[in-house]
Amino acid sequence: MMVMFALTLVFLFVMTRNQSKRQKQLESSLKSGDRVLTQSGLVGKIVEINPNTGRVKLEIAPGVNVQILKTAIQGVDGGETPAETKDKAAEKVAEKASEKK
Repeated sequence: MMVMFALTLVFLFVMTRNQSKRQKQLESSLKSGDRVLTQSGLVGKIVEINPNTGRVKLEIAPGVNVQILKTAIQGVDGGETPAETKDKAAEKVAEKASEKK
């Protein structure tokens, strides 16, 4: 029983350590102009990074800036969602069809 408990604690320690390393690596690689995703689900572009306070100014819409903590950034935005990609593909097909007529 104690062995199972010890293994669980070791597993949790290793997983937490790996997550901390990834988060610190992400925070150190951020620069102005990056599109990022926050833990709350906001997607925006980094306008300014303040290394002294650990805060980032994020533009979430044209002219709308918010300040968040660097630690609240979950990752760099990979781009469009699959639904947006499908919509654009459908628009291109419709454009090609209308050009043929």
